[in-house]
Amino acid sequence: MKSKVLVTGAAGFIGSHLSEELVKAGYEVRAMVHYNFQNNWGWLETLPAEILKALEIYPADIRDPFAVRKSVAGCDTVFHLAALIAIPYSYIAPASYIETNVAGTLNVLQASLAEGV
Repeated sequence: MKSKVLVTGAAGFIGSHLSEELVKAGYEVRAMVHYNFQNNWGWLETLPAEILKALEIYPADIRDPFAVRKSVAGCDTVFHLAALIAIPYSYIAPASYIETNVAGTLNVLQASLAEGV
């Protein structure tokens, strides 16, 4: 088996397909998805069952530095794709975009540094 990889934003279109291709290439994949009360995994739910079964789904919030650190632990590589992307809404609620896209990225970078990734 190849190294363990974390994909943040794995529930999105690109993240889900990246996760799929990494599994096909033989990597252990931890797929971080934004936690929601319905436990919905977004685009990951459209993947073939054998791919989905091979993923370690990690529901969390990129804005939580403790959850991010746990998600990074044990991984060799991080693909950081988590982001809020609905640009028109960012004009209405800019703080949520800063917290997710900027502070969330900082959390990933600091966790990766602390975990030696």
